[in-house]
Amino acid sequence: MKFTSLSFLLFFIVVYALHWSIRGKFRLVFLFLASFVFYAAWSIPFAFHFLTLVLINHWLNKQILKNKNSYWYPISLLINFGNLFLFKYFYFLWSLLFQITGSLWFSNDSIQVFLNSQFGFDSITLPLAISFYTFQMVAYTIDVKRGNANENPSFLQFGLFIFFFPQLVAGPIVRHGEFFYQLEVWNAKKEQLFEGYYLVFLGLLKKVVIADNLSSIIEPIFQNPDAYDGVSNALAMFGYAARVFCDFSGYTDLARGLGKLLGINLPENFHAPYLSASVRELWTRWHMTLATWIKDYIYFPLGGSRVSEWRGYFNLILTFTLAGFWHGANFTFIIWGFLHGLVLSIERKVEIITNKPKKEAVVLWKKWIGIVYTFLFFVLTIPFFNAPTVKNAVSMLVRSFGNAPGERIGQIEKILYSLLLTFLLNYLQTKHSFPRESWTTKVSLLFLFLFSFVVTVLLGYLAPGGTEFIYFQF
Repeated sequence: MKFTSLSFLLFFIVVYALHWSIRGKFRLVFLFLASFVFYAAWSIPFAFHFLTLVLINHWLNKQILKNKNSYWYPISLLINFGNLFLFKYFYFLWSLLFQITGSLWFSNDSIQVFLNSQFGFDSITLPLAISFYTFQMVAYTIDVKRGNANENPSFLQFGLFIFFFPQLVAGPIVRHGEFFYQLEVWNAKKEQLFEGYYLVFLGLLKKVVIADNLSSIIEPIFQNPDAYDGVSNALAMFGYAARVFCDFSGYTDLARGLGKLLGINLPENFHAPYLSASVRELWTRWHMTLATWIKDYIYFPLGGSRVSEWRGYFNLILTFTLAGFWHGANFTFIIWGFLHGLVLSIERKVEIITNKPKKEAVVLWKKWIGIVYTFLFFVLTIPFFNAPTVKNAVSMLVRSFGNAPGERIGQIEKILYSLLLTFLLNYLQTKHSFPRESWTTKVSLLFLFLFSFVVTVLLGYLAPGGTEFIYFQF
């Protein structure tokens, strides 16, 4: 069920009404079952596959909690990452082996024949949300091993922690310390409910009105950049910057809003990332829960910056290359992650060289230069994030800088307006005084009513039919 579909609206209305009419542990049981049904609406077999993994992880975590040096810890990591590899990276490795060896045994046809003869299907399907639920379960297991997670939850508590449907499909990646304590006192305050309504309508505005309307304009260029001129290729990259922010932060707003309506606060995942003055700052504002995850469970274990200077650069590049690979089994994502790690390393080197006190005016002036530089870098790496092949990504960049001839994109004004709205939304994220921290005032409640009314009208006029959320593919 898409968050933007009528079927989900009906599903949530029923869940919301029953959720607040049920008390005690029965509420926990009900919400867990509702989350299971939500996932099963996509695939019943994969829902039971997912449930089995949650059961296994819960039992293994109990064993690790009893003995931190238990051999069940590496077994748990092997099961989780093995499951992720099988469904997400198997074809990538198999294709790589075919390119290296040239053996027909590694061809896609041989896999199809084997799967069809042994299991009755032709290909391995990527389960919905596999990357997000894997990272969430692995993070909890590692924290149990480190002694940082001593909640010892029941199966229902742990199951809801992983299955909770508002954030299940594309995050935010929730940590145990952000979730379990909320189950002890499960009553939403009036301000929390108002905030939830606001975030839901804000998410719909971003996703349906802005992101979905951009999709049909720019996606054909990523699929076939050679057919379009240089201006169109450049505009597609800038348009995607607006689309990916509005799409992903829109999903996060919806997830957080729905969570608040059910009495659960989820962590913020975006905080004005396009106003970052450096790539380093960008990664403290963009997909914040993933950035924290890779810092805590990849970068720090590698040694972080507490090693030699050049080893520190290597750690950064390796960490972000792996983060890119997490997004998808494609060389495009590996290059995208590598470029971010490389520029982060260059920024760190520049900081070391130019580590001198600066006057406030100079810092302010450099902040605006930094915002332009960071956003342009982000845009220039977008082809490797969204194009289907490295060839398409390189072609987009070459044609953009070479002002190549070709078909000119239509509806340019939509891209420009969307970019302006995107930066406005980024700016508004830095403002907390109104309306988000004053829901008790009549002015803020009037704003909420008018805002929801305007968004509803815009949805009626501008909804293009809906596209899948970008991060659902990960």
